[in-house]
Amino acid sequence: MNSTFFQKENMRRAIVFGGGGARGAFEIGVWKALDELGYHADIVTGTSVGALNGALYVLGNQVEAEEMWKEIETQDILGFELPIEVANFGDYRKTISDFIVKVVKEKGLSTKPLEEMIIKYIDDEHEIRSKDIIFGLSTINYKTKRVENYYLEDIETGRLKDYLLASAAIYPVMEKYYIDEVPYIDGGYRNNIPINLALNKKPDQMVIVDIHGPSIFRHDQRIDDVEYEWIKTNWPLGDMLLFDKQRTEINVSLGYMETMKIAKASDYKGNWYTFDPSQFTKKNEAFYVVLHQLLIGQGSNRLFKDIDKEKYQQELLKELSKKWKKEVNEENLMWAVLEMTGKTFKISPDKKYSINEFQEVIINRVTELMEDEKTESIKAFEPSFILSRKEWSKEIFEELPLMSNRRMTIQILKWLTDDSISWDHPLFNIIIRAKPLPMILALYCKYLFSKEEGFS
Repeated sequence: MNSTFFQKENMRRAIVFGGGGARGAFEIGVWKALDELGYHADIVTGTSVGALNGALYVLGNQVEAEEMWKEIETQDILGFELPIEVANFGDYRKTISDFIVKVVKEKGLSTKPLEEMIIKYIDDEHEIRSKDIIFGLSTINYKTKRVENYYLEDIETGRLKDYLLASAAIYPVMEKYYIDEVPYIDGGYRNNIPINLALNKKPDQMVIVDIHGPSIFRHDQRIDDVEYEWIKTNWPLGDMLLFDKQRTEINVSLGYMETMKIAKASDYKGNWYTFDPSQFTKKNEAFYVVLHQLLIGQGSNRLFKDIDKEKYQQELLKELSKKWKKEVNEENLMWAVLEMTGKTFKISPDKKYSINEFQEVIINRVTELMEDEKTESIKAFEPSFILSRKEWSKEIFEELPLMSNRRMTIQILKWLTDDSISWDHPLFNIIIRAKPLPMILALYCKYLFSKEEGFS
């Protein structure tokens, strides 16, 4: 992390907004953080939704742009009305099926709803042209199949709307957009994060916003000569085509916090989540005291015989690193375990937590799941927004008792709590070797509930 990046003066600065449909709300959160940090761009480029957000950025009203995003629904962009609720995979599958039928029937959805949105919110081309900001976008000429890049000065006055629509026409979901009888489609298919457009204007610094667009990213070796920060998140940002207000709220928050973690590392800490690190030293010391006691067998008369062996510990660390998506070492072990426990028990990443607050949420979630008599569904574990297909797959996976990390963590924790199974029981040995992550998380939950932690 380069926290001094945002503090440098007299720099020619650029922002590059990537494409990704409904995930573009993340870019609004990044913009919000950049404004607070005093990072104001001289050059703005984007593709698809990134071009739309780029035009909004040049207009300069972040608050209004955020309010707009938080009101957008799928019907506003694609003219397709979602059902009142998409509460399970069956609902999602039917929604997507109906959506595909509409696309096929209409041979691509009309760009008219998107055009109306642009007219409403990107309503002052004169204002955009009056700003001392270079603005560029890319689209694809459907006839030649080539990317065409345009800066504002290349676009005839009064026609910016047309080029924004051309850049965002997600063919074949949307119909092609014609400019002077030439068909254009979404620029993201060939260059989803147009860093080349920014580099052409010779910036000293670039902020590149990546919203997990599925299309091609073209590397430009000139980037090695420029200072840059690549802002993205580990979290999925949802379905590209389904706009959901609750998901938008979370994605805006994620964009803001991921940026602040890069810019203000002393005040914002975390890999998956965002924490106030002020309690870190005290919590980290307590964590290692209990870990040491565990490794020497103190506090458990049925300690798993291999847990103090270096080889097994390396296996646990390897598994934890894989799931955490970052190498785990002595300095960040507590963070990794804390975050993976939170992720397993579906704590939302949309706010900055104190460590105490985050641990409290874990304890509450675990307590709910530990109650044997609870048979109804627990609201905290139900989807609160529309999930993507990949996320629904994970939800279904979590319903399988022997496959679910959440369920296995609770089961192992119960064994640890009531000594109902011996550490050297063959079944226990098989399970904790086949599912090392739940083993780690169960031990951490036991730690949170322990008297040694003194949690309050």
